[in-house]
Amino acid sequence: MRDPHRQPILHVHGNQGRESERALHCADRDPDLVRVPTIADLVPLTDIMTRTVTCAQRDLAVERVAELMMAKHIGCVPVVEEPGRPIGMITKQDFVEHWILADRSDHTPRVAADLMMPLAITLNERATVAHAAAMMASEDIHHVAVVDLEGRLIGVVSSMDVVRWLARNDGFASRTDI
Repeated sequence: MRDPHRQPILHVHGNQGRESERALHCADRDPDLVRVPTIADLVPLTDIMTRTVTCAQRDLAVERVAELMMAKHIGCVPVVEEPGRPIGMITKQDFVEHWILADRSDHTPRVAADLMMPLAITLNERATVAHAAAMMASEDIHHVAVVDLEGRLIGVVSSMDVVRWLARNDGFASRTDI
């Protein structure tokens, strides 16, 4: 049975195989506020995540990453290493920052590893929609990689996935007195 109050775990993957794990504390800013559990505490993240994920290896050219994102209309590309463990994430924001900060005289080919956020913010497959929303809010991100219990990528959840879920489950659809 899933514990809806279990804190999410952040798995941080670095270079040279370094890996660390820490509990993400999603406490309310006002300690006197009582957090009321909601249905989001019971819904598994796997119910709303995207299961078909376009990924990149660290040596993929950034031009190809951009082409993939535009062709597939996606906002992020996880960077993975065998056997499918996420080591970073490339988002549209990374491309904007790269373009603005780019040295136009430097013609060195760039690869995914040069552009990615060099850590993978993940939740495991047992996390809930509430965990994902809390992590995105506290870390100020819009995409979270979802991994299985062995740390392999099995999906991605975006803030838009959470918003869509909320829109379908907010209770207004069944009310006629609005």
